[in-house]
Amino acid sequence: MAKIVYTQQIIVSSDRLDDCKDYLGDEFHAMIDHALSVGWSLDEVIVALKGLAAEEASVPGRAITIH
Repeated sequence: MAKIVYTQQIIVSSDRLDDCKDYLGDEFHAMIDHALSVGWSLDEVIVALKGLAAEEASVPGRAITIH
């Protein structure tokens, strides 16, 4: 029997997600470019950003968004 490791579910509407990605896109890429310019590799930046996003999503009360 498989174990359920992560039981929280994040639900967002796809049109709002696209709008949010558009809104954040320029700053997101600028942050990546800045990290690359000071010597971090793209792999390091991606793994670090993924970890930061996971930490943010795990904050109680912020992990589930229902639209």
